[in-house]
Amino acid sequence: MAQANPNADVRAANGFVGTTHIIAVTDVSAVSVKAVCTEAQNEGFIVVAVEDDIANDGCHIAVQGAGATPSFTGATLVVTFS
Repeated sequence: MAQANPNADVRAANGFVGTTHIIAVTDVSAVSVKAVCTEAQNEGFIVVAVEDDIANDGCHIAVQGAGATPSFTGATLVVTFS
């Protein structure tokens, strides 16, 4: 979320704790959302949110932790909030 200060300037900020990465599950023919979440956890990330739909396509997950930039099979890093 953006934050406003008293002189009405807007500055970047977020409501998450620490660094949060938003990942798009882009290749559901190769991997499911559940599999990407499992891979994230196995790599030391904490899955903090999952957007899933019935078709299981174009879904997003939010992960935190592990210090490294995430790279998961069948998924693409969309944005990082820090």
